[in-house]
Amino acid sequence: MLAQRTQKLIQQVKPDSVMVQANQKWWDSAKLLQYVDSQEEFKNYNKYLDKYSQFDDISYYSNTRMTIFKARLYLYYAMFKLHFMIPKNFTFLKPGLEQKFACEEAEKVGAKLHFLGPEMNLPTW
Repeated sequence: MLAQRTQKLIQQVKPDSVMVQANQKWWDSAKLLQYVDSQEEFKNYNKYLDKYSQFDDISYYSNTRMTIFKARLYLYYAMFKLHFMIPKNFTFLKPGLEQKFACEEAEKVGAKLHFLGPEMNLPTW
């Protein structure tokens, strides 16, 4: 499992800093889930954590450009999942168990956490 491999890697390497594709609000909520050890268990809490991982509207684009951008983004996303036969319940646009384990291990080894935000938001765009 990728999440456990990431956790073990941070334990072994003991980096000074760890960057995760999540934000501070997401981590504040996710660290309260103490007995979640698999992605299947973690996905039960996605409805509560999803509000922190949705990308913000990029308001400086016109409405027409934004509509076209979102249509192209979601079409690409759907074609990517179809081509590689990725299950419908899997998404790479929001944080999951791997980020949770990475944050937990970073705190244990004393590494500084850097939150890069969700995939698409104004600070990381």
